[in-house]
Amino acid sequence: MKTNIKILLMLFSLLFGKGVFAQTMEIVVVGSDHENKPGAEDYAMVSRKLAMYKPDMVFGEYLAPAEYEALEPGIWAYDGMKKAKDYVARTYTKVPKNLDKKIKEAQRALSKFPYYHKVRIDLAAWYIMQSDRANADYQIYLIEHEMKQRFGKEELAYYTDRFGNLDSLKKVRLYRPLSEYTNIYFPLLATLKQHMIYSMDCQKYDRPWSLAWAKTDSAFKVLRQQAKADSSSAEAKTLRAIVKYSELTEEDKKNMTKSPYYNMAHPRYAVLNDAWNFYGGSPFYGWAGFPDQHVKDMLTQWTLRNEGMCANVLRQAKAQGAKRVVVGVGAAHRKIMEDILSRDTNVKIVSYMDL
Repeated sequence: MKTNIKILLMLFSLLFGKGVFAQTMEIVVVGSDHENKPGAEDYAMVSRKLAMYKPDMVFGEYLAPAEYEALEPGIWAYDGMKKAKDYVARTYTKVPKNLDKKIKEAQRALSKFPYYHKVRIDLAAWYIMQSDRANADYQIYLIEHEMKQRFGKEELAYYTDRFGNLDSLKKVRLYRPLSEYTNIYFPLLATLKQHMIYSMDCQKYDRPWSLAWAKTDSAFKVLRQQAKADSSSAEAKTLRAIVKYSELTEEDKKNMTKSPYYNMAHPRYAVLNDAWNFYGGSPFYGWAGFPDQHVKDMLTQWTLRNEGMCANVLRQAKAQGAKRVVVGVGAAHRKIMEDILSRDTNVKIVSYMDL
C-alpha cells in the first residue's frame, strides 16, 4: 500500500512539474501609438473593446520604481523621473519616512470611497516620491478627467497649490494629452474600476542600444552618400531595395482599415515596422554597404529589452494569479513580445484583431 502511495505521489509531482494543472493565462499585447492625435482613431472604441475583454491586469510601458532607482543620470527615463520629483518637491518638501505605509493606507481609503480628493492628490505626489511614474500619471488622469469637476473650492485650491495648472503638468509630462494612456489605458482602468496600472518596461540596455543605433545610423548615412554619388553602384541597388521593401504596397493599402490600432495588430505591420526601425533589417544582411554587424548589435539589445519586459509581465501576472492580461506597448514591440511570451506553455496570446 505504501509503495502505491509513493508511486501516485511521484506521478502527481511529474504532472505538476510539467505544468499539466497550471492555469492558462491569456495575454493581449496591444501595439500602441505614442502620439495619439485627436480624430486619428476612435480611442473610446479601443478602450471599450479592451474593457469587454475584462482583463485582470493592465500593464504599461513604464518602469517599476526599483528600475527607475537603478538608472543612471543621462538616461531619458531617469531625467524624466527627476524632473517630476523636482516639480513635486516644490510643495511637498519632505518625503514621509513611512511612505509605503501611507500609500497603502491611501489606496485602501480610496477603494472604499473614491471621493477623498485630498487623499488622491497626496497619493499622486507620494507615487512620484516612490518613483512610481505609472500610477502617479494615472491618479493625475483621474483627477483631471473624473474628479476635478467634483472639487469644492478648498479642494481645488489644495490641488492647484500643490500641482499647479494643467499647462504646468504638461511641461513636466505628468499629464500627456496625446499619450496612449490618457486616451486608452487610463479610461480602460477607470471603466474597470481598477486602481493600479502595472509597470513592465526594461531600460537596462538603453546605453548599449543607443550606441548600436548611433553606429548603424552613421553607417547608413555612408551608404546613402555612396548611392547618391553613383546611382549605378551596388550600394545604390541596396538602397533602392530597402526603400521598396519598406514601403506600403497597394495590397497593404487595400487591407488597411480606418482603425490604426487594428492595423498595428496586423502581421504585415510588424514586418514593415522592423524594416523602418532597423534600416531594412535582416533581409539585407550581405548586401553591398549594408551595416550587418551594427544592425545585429541593435537587434541583440532590442531582444534583451523585450525579454526583460516579458519577464516583468509574467512575474507579476503569475504572482497575482491573473487569467486575462492587457499589455499596452509601442507597436514596434508587439510581435517580438508575443513571440517571447508564447514560449511559456501556460500563456495563450490573443490578438487585438480578434477582440
